[in-house]
Amino acid sequence: MHSKTPLNYELESRASLEAHPRFASTLSNGLDVLKCFSAAEPQLGNKEIAEMLGLTRPTVSRLTFTLVGLGYLRRDERTGKYSLGPAVLTLGYPLLVHLTLRQLAAHDMIELARYAKGPVSMAIRDRLQVVYVETVHDGASNASRPDIGSARPLLRTATGRALLYAQTPDERELICGRLAEEFPEDWERFGPSLQPAFDAIDEHGFCVVSKDWRAELCGIATPMRYRSNDLPLAFNVTIPADNLDERHVYETLGPRLRTLVKNLEYRIGIM
Repeated sequence: MHSKTPLNYELESRASLEAHPRFASTLSNGLDVLKCFSAAEPQLGNKEIAEMLGLTRPTVSRLTFTLVGLGYLRRDERTGKYSLGPAVLTLGYPLLVHLTLRQLAAHDMIELARYAKGPVSMAIRDRLQVVYVETVHDGASNASRPDIGSARPLLRTATGRALLYAQTPDERELICGRLAEEFPEDWERFGPSLQPAFDAIDEHGFCVVSKDWRAELCGIATPMRYRSNDLPLAFNVTIPADNLDERHVYETLGPRLRTLVKNLEYRIGIM
């Protein structure tokens, strides 16, 4: 593994990483405990975490005790269950602060969200998924309410396909290879949709994906030419898929999203 690039390490399978002599299993287990918590599961007990991770309860008990002591978890004395602690925020804050594009794009994102009546987001790729690093909503109700830290699949979403487009050919080949290994059913079904999405970005500057991730949603996404911390970025707007007006999407919403990104690139010096 010593000759591999950072992307190789990032995409390495869990089993392969665990076999490496430099792999720190205790650190990995602690991070896995934190990842068990979500909007759907904000509070968990040691028994539930142990079942989710396939670890013994004494092992989980040691991990949660340590994480509470470090501020990454909080324990409810009444229920004995845990929830994420404030220290978790300090992990992501430096990354978000570094992404100054969030502030530069804020006004245009708000304007587009109001016009589209749907959320507008900025995203990066985290291994084999999309992660939102900024999102704004209009006042109207929408079936998709993504927030910072929300994850979406790469293959099924317009944002994911735009992020794959933004990778170099070698990077894309490596990522797609891992997607095919990790999600064979999704790869068989959605892999053939990648090239048409790339062609659409070449032709229009954006790609459109309707109902592939959720039946009620349509996503429009545009990649940026700029990389932050060597990470490709993409912007997207999400609208209801029911009664979709393709002319409106291709003649108005898509071009407005593309213009938002082009204006942002201009402001940071990418001509």
